[in-house]
Amino acid sequence: MVLLKISYHLRAHHVAEYDRVFAERTLPLIREHGFRFWGIWRTIVGDAQEYLELWEFDSIVDFDESWKRLMADPQLKSIFEITGPMVENENLSLFEPSLPGETVISMRR
Repeated sequence: MVLLKISYHLRAHHVAEYDRVFAERTLPLIREHGFRFWGIWRTIVGDAQEYLELWEFDSIVDFDESWKRLMADPQLKSIFEITGPMVENENLSLFEPSLPGETVISMRR
């Protein structure tokens, strides 16, 4: 299993619009592709408008294949035309278990 962590900041005054687009367009697309998406969070204390997403994949190969399919989806490209100008300082990190063989709890929906 690997986890994808995506973190980013929104430009000031875009939170409501970004949340609406994510709920109405991005989340249904994520579900359509069958991803194990743990969720999206935003700061309540700390850097204003900071967002965090967590995604689960079976392996790096699974991530690579699934992510390429998602990035090629015309619906996502359309979403990025709206949300792209709102987002800055985006970082993607892949994580693997630090204790291989240990029980890992999956957050499946």
